[in-house]
Amino acid sequence: MRTNLTIMLAAALLAIASRAGGGPYDKYIWETPRTAGIDEARTAPLRAELAYEVQQILDAPPLGPLRVAYGDVPFEAYWLYYERGRIITTLAYAYPHVSPQQQAGIRTYVRNLLASEEQAPCNEGLLPQKYGAERRLYKTPVREGRYVTHVNRPVPTLHVLYGLWLYGDRTGDWEPIQSNWQRIRERYLQGVPREPILYGQMSAHIAVARMAKRFGDAGTQAAAEAALERDFDEGRDSNAIEQRQRKTHYAPFYGNRNISAFPGMPFMFLDASPEVMRFVADHVKDQALDRIDRMKRRYPLWWVHQAPYGTRWTGDESKGTPPDLFGMVFNVERWVRGATAEELALWLRSAPLGIGDSYWIEGLVQTIEAFGTVQWKEL
Repeated sequence: MRTNLTIMLAAALLAIASRAGGGPYDKYIWETPRTAGIDEARTAPLRAELAYEVQQILDAPPLGPLRVAYGDVPFEAYWLYYERGRIITTLAYAYPHVSPQQQAGIRTYVRNLLASEEQAPCNEGLLPQKYGAERRLYKTPVREGRYVTHVNRPVPTLHVLYGLWLYGDRTGDWEPIQSNWQRIRERYLQGVPREPILYGQMSAHIAVARMAKRFGDAGTQAAAEAALERDFDEGRDSNAIEQRQRKTHYAPFYGNRNISAFPGMPFMFLDASPEVMRFVADHVKDQALDRIDRMKRRYPLWWVHQAPYGTRWTGDESKGTPPDLFGMVFNVERWVRGATAEELALWLRSAPLGIGDSYWIEGLVQTIEAFGTVQWKEL
């Protein structure tokens, strides 16, 4: 395996060296959104809600995967937040908008996760089905039902590496990231050829390139830049990314009994960073909006968790939509359609589904930041 990694790094360095004028996607790698002048009065209720949600996470033991089940057949469960270290991304987004006491709690919490064999995102694999604290507010652990692995298809998880860069960038606490750098880079270099890369997982290329540059690892930086160029070249057509999506754990959604419940199949936009969504807006905007609009026509109240639509997420008789519907639609509305802060705030009239509902909390942070001036700044 180490020989293969050496070959990958050498090839990437040659590819980068051949591009005398820089890469065609450099702005997506080296520019990030910065926010200034947030309206404190208008965002006060949103920041109070964020403080409450963050404190619930900090007060709980490490969280287990979220089980969603809306039908009367117990084994037809649907799972979210099964990626190791997924909550780091959420806490990193929240960090600038919480109190100094909560910021200190976030730093401690993340350092503990990085030290955990189960939770560290530099470790491959998913959280075990029966691991961790219950997220639903009834507190009694419920783990019954087929897990996300039951379809025997790969589950894309590399996007969690963006959360590590985001944590370092927003907190300035780079030491625990740098001390784990060798494990992070190996997780990335081994994961890229194994894992189907959707738009969400392309965020890992950007994060790893940035971390590698910071830590003086030219080989890994070159590999990440080359991988991003390959994926962005193909990602100029969302249909090509959908072909990858068909090979993941979303494959059963394409079956004859299921496909009508998922028009547009926009799962590819889940977990994508603002930088990747900027690429989507620049190159695949019409396709992305078409996919999301088809989903919104099927579920007009997409922003209401558990909205009682008949769905196929959790079986034949299930009624209710899970948090990933919010995650995929909100991401496109914010970064591709360009929804206003007021529109984003209206969608936050819903509520998270339990503790550590990452898609909802991250939408809350992006709404707070939309009440300021957001500009793309070079790192």
